[in-house]
Amino acid sequence: MCCPAWLNKSIGNLLDQSVAEIWNSTGAQEIRRSILDGSFKYCDRSRCAFLQTISGPVEKVEHVKDEALKTAIEKELIFLSYGPRQIICTYDRSCNLSCPSCRKKVIIERNKKEQILKIQSKIQNEALRDAHYLHITGSGDPFGSPFFRKWLQTMKREDMPGLETIHLQTNGLLWTPKMWDTIAKDVRQLIKSADISIDAANPGTYKINRRGGNFKRLLENLEFISTLRKIGQLKWVCISMVVQENNFREMPDFMRLGKRFHFDTVYFSQLVNYGTFSEEEFRNRAIHLFSHPRHQEFIDVLEAEIFKDSIVQLGNLTETIQ
Repeated sequence: MCCPAWLNKSIGNLLDQSVAEIWNSTGAQEIRRSILDGSFKYCDRSRCAFLQTISGPVEKVEHVKDEALKTAIEKELIFLSYGPRQIICTYDRSCNLSCPSCRKKVIIERNKKEQILKIQSKIQNEALRDAHYLHITGSGDPFGSPFFRKWLQTMKREDMPGLETIHLQTNGLLWTPKMWDTIAKDVRQLIKSADISIDAANPGTYKINRRGGNFKRLLENLEFISTLRKIGQLKWVCISMVVQENNFREMPDFMRLGKRFHFDTVYFSQLVNYGTFSEEEFRNRAIHLFSHPRHQEFIDVLEAEIFKDSIVQLGNLTETIQ
C-alpha cells in the first residue's frame, strides 16, 4: 500500500490494530481487488510514477515473474496468507531540515515518542517476519530522526533473518563516515541502496529549497557515499529533485551532479502541496502545471540531449511532457 499522497484510502491504524489485522483488512482487500480488476481506482495516477510509466511494482500481467504474485493474480486472492514483504517507514516526520516543499519548520517528533516507538515495535515484532525489504524513511530523515537513528544503531541482524535490503531515503547531510561507523557492520551490509533528496544543483538554490542545509557539506558526504557505491557496499544510489519554478533550469546540471559521483539514477518529480503553500504560492511554484506561464520553458529544458541518458527518470513528470 502506498502513502496517502498517492493512495487515498487507509487500510488501518497501527496504534490500535495489529499488523495482521491491517494487512488483510477490508480496506486492504478492496485495494487488491481494484488492482486485480485493472481499475486502480484508489490510486492517484497524476502523482504515481509507476502507473504513468508502467514500471516498478506496476507491470502487465504477462510480465509478472514473482510466483506468489502470479498465484494471487490467477486465483484472484485479496486475502493473503503471508505478511508484507516490503516495508516503508513513514511514521516519524523528524528531520534536520525544513524544506518548503515538505514543511514550514524543523520537526523533531519528541512529543510523539510513545506513538512512534509503539509503531516501531509492531514493525519489528510483527511485520518483519516475511519482509525482505525495509525502507527508512519516506517522511523525514533516517539520521535526523532520533528514533530511526537509534533503531539503525541498535538493530541486530539475527532479529530479522529474512531481510535482504535496507534502503535509506535521506537528505545526506548527516551521512558521514562517523555516523556510518555507529551502525553495526552486519547491519551496514544490509544497507544496499539509497535515495538522496537534493532539489538543487548550486548553493544558492540549495539554501532556499533545502532550508537549513549546507551545500559544501552535502558534496563532501556525496563523495563518501560515492565511495560506498564504488566498493560495492551500496548497489544502487539515486539523487532526486522536486522540480519547481526556481530550479527547473538546473535540471541539466543536476544530471551532471549524478554523473560526477557515478550514481545510478537521477530522479525528477513534480511538486506536491502538502499544506505548506497557499494555492497561489503553489501555482507560482508548480512549473509542471500546464497553466504555469513558464511551463513551455520547462518543456524546452527537457528537450536537451542530456535527458536521453538512461540514468534519467522523470517519474510522475512523465505524462506532463507527453
